[in-house]
Amino acid sequence: MNLRMPGFAVPFMLCAFAVAPAHAAGPSYAEKLATSGTITIATTGNAPPMTTVGTDGKLTGFDVELCRRIAEGLELKTEFVRVDFSATIPGLKAGRFDMICSATARTPQRLASPDLYMTEPTIENFSTLLVKAGETTITTVADAKGKTVGAVRGGQENKLLADIFGSDITITTYPGIAEEILDLKNGRIDAIAINYVTASQHAKEDAALKVLKPGFAVDGVSPYTHALIVSRSQPELLEAVNTELKRLKDSGELATLEKEWIGSN
Repeated sequence: MNLRMPGFAVPFMLCAFAVAPAHAAGPSYAEKLATSGTITIATTGNAPPMTTVGTDGKLTGFDVELCRRIAEGLELKTEFVRVDFSATIPGLKAGRFDMICSATARTPQRLASPDLYMTEPTIENFSTLLVKAGETTITTVADAKGKTVGAVRGGQENKLLADIFGSDITITTYPGIAEEILDLKNGRIDAIAINYVTASQHAKEDAALKVLKPGFAVDGVSPYTHALIVSRSQPELLEAVNTELKRLKDSGELATLEKEWIGSN
């Protein structure tokens, strides 16, 4: 997939600043896992097609299946824990999770965090607005000015909206996308700030919704790439996960997963 807006391009590359720093000999990542022999992964399960619940009631999606491939390569079992997005990073910092996979943007703020490591990029994406199909007052993302817009707590869209519109926008935060969509349909908010891939999936499945394109264009913020997250206390795990990501990319398995779950989105 190549999600680009005019004048913008997000290269899919291995970025030097995401590589774990050199470290002294010590316990391996396996010895620091929350549960021995298992990689415990936080995800919301409510951001299709990245993380969702299938018709069989089991977690699936691009991020989830990618993590399963990575765990298999590392010879680890997987345990997925569903939490609100705002609880993913605190849980990682507290040692309850070993990794986060939940449609997470690879932002400059997260890359500079003293608590987190972001892996190498997985897919490209950008932030946009999801509106009701019959909406006439919001036809471009710039039209969010003066409106009430929903955003998931802990997601990058909160800061994005505040930086662009300042006091000229009302931001209502939610634990997840389902709650946002309910309020959008009921007229409690005018739009939802959301990533394009997930917005497109909802619009494809629900004719009452429409996704705006092009989306927001803010240097270093949108467009962006996705990544997985591990704790700064686990540089060995970061190195191991990045090695698996490179293997999956080189073998074509990553592209196959992207085609299966994201396709023309």
